[in-house]
Amino acid sequence: MKTALRLVLSLAVAAGLLAVLMLLGGIGLEDLLAGLRRLSLRAYLTALALHVALYALRAWRFHLLLPAERRPGPLRLLSITASYTMASIILPAKIGEATFVVYAGRVAKLPASEATACLLVSRLLDLATLALAMSLACLALWAAEAYPNLVWLGPLGAILLPFSIAVFVASARGDLVVRWIDRGSRLLGLDRTRAGVKLLGFGDRLSDALKAAGSRKRLYAAALVSLPAWLCVFLFCAVLAEALGLPPEVTFAEATLGAGLAMATSLLPLSAFANFGTLEAGWVLGFAAMGVEPSVAYATGLGLHVVQVANAVLLGLLGHVGMAVGSDRARR
Repeated sequence: MKTALRLVLSLAVAAGLLAVLMLLGGIGLEDLLAGLRRLSLRAYLTALALHVALYALRAWRFHLLLPAERRPGPLRLLSITASYTMASIILPAKIGEATFVVYAGRVAKLPASEATACLLVSRLLDLATLALAMSLACLALWAAEAYPNLVWLGPLGAILLPFSIAVFVASARGDLVVRWIDRGSRLLGLDRTRAGVKLLGFGDRLSDALKAAGSRKRLYAAALVSLPAWLCVFLFCAVLAEALGLPPEVTFAEATLGAGLAMATSLLPLSAFANFGTLEAGWVLGFAAMGVEPSVAYATGLGLHVVQVANAVLLGLLGHVGMAVGSDRARR
């Protein structure tokens, strides 16, 4: 009942956020459906291909971050990635992120500490790459004087660049953070309780796994894979946005900034069911600031999100089939 109540409340929050956004943007359900009907089969298939490529690159990054002796087969890891991504997108407050550890343990027999370390480093690399892309987009638009009224473009770009570097460094030494927490926990006497001993033991294993995952060879390779992965994200947004009605004169730098703000707001742990409402808010904030009509920004952002969730469900279900098949073969 508690889970059902959380889901109902999350759906209510998402519906409320969407209702407010649609009211402020002056669009209705007919406008959304009209935008989706504008989406051609070619544009959708292109977006779907980019979505599949993104999943393949993320699975490859997981492969690189895991110890060589623990790495599952490519198809099994791709199935885990697709299934976990569906859960992380659909479930509220980012609780779906934990399913990677669950699926990796059940299907690939990965220890929880190593799966958690792989996931944490991967998400830090996502944040670093997103900040880098938004920094470059802001600085490019600022240097071109495309929007003299947006005085925050230059300063934001200048802030995001060192932030990106700092997050990348943090991904290399996440083990230090865990060790600091471990020392604080011992000072508080948690090592004198049974639960505390188990938690501190997991912390020790997690620290070792984070140090290994953040080693120079693994981290550099995973960081390089993050670049084309995020390029797929921005191209996915650009293809769908134009097909759904965003003005064709919008440049790639502008699309990167608008989509980047949408992705940044969707990363918030306060997001509702399937990130509805939070992603659209960032999308509208970015594109409306760059002169796109609010109604067009609302409609394209919501339409893009609908396609993203539909793709995630389709690929996630295929991922669950792949995990089931892999588990059956392993038992045989």
